[in-house]
Amino acid sequence: MITCDVCGRLNDPSRATCEYCGSDLSDSPDWDIYDDDSLDENDEMSYIDPDYYD
Repeated sequence: MITCDVCGRLNDPSRATCEYCGSDLSDSPDWDIYDDDSLDENDEMSYIDPDYYD
């Protein structure tokens, strides 16, 4: 969850603006936690097709 710097309420990580006051959430210190670049290549794989290896 991302905490809004203006109103202090929690917002879903998929949001760019606060659901409650409309402020920009990219200013929040929590924003960096959900940065897409922090994922490793293997973290992005959520499904492996078992037939691929046959």
